Amino acid sequence: MNDTQYHNTAHKIINLFMLKVIAILMTLTLFRAQTIFFIPKIEMFGGITPNGWLGPWASDFVIGLLVPVMVYLALKAKGARIWGLLVIYNAVGAFDYSQGLITQWVSPMPVEMASQISVYLGIGVFMIFQLIALTLLFRTDVIHHFSASSQKKSIINE
Repeated sequence: MNDTQYHNTAHKIINLFMLKVIAILMTLTLFRAQTIFFIPKIEMFGGITPNGWLGPWASDFVIGLLVPVMVYLALKAKGARIWGLLVIYNAVGAFDYSQGLITQWVSPMPVEMASQISVYLGIGVFMIFQLIALTLLFRTDVIHHFSASSQKKSIINE
């Protein structure tokens, strides 16, 4: 094996590892889809949770439903549009978590549902996962992987 082949093999292994890390971090946020079950607990529906949680929980549900699609795209697709979709998805996901933190500050969730520390800690940790995935997408090797669309056709036509 010559130096070029060794470098290419090492580069592919690093790319695969980074893509798996991004996919795992995104998969860890899948739990946000369960927030659909919290919506009946909002005051306007007869529950005890402030109405301010409707927006964060509804958006969490939608973003959570997209997790399997985005993980699939991260692992199996290439192209600038795919990379852009992943960047947008993770940026919106992190922003949504920040909205949850703001909502907890302005309209705290009742302790009957969760303690303040568990809400702040849970949302904060998942926001960090999303931000790490977003940051990894901007690594040169990851960008190169998605821009090398000539090696594998993109699922979304470019």
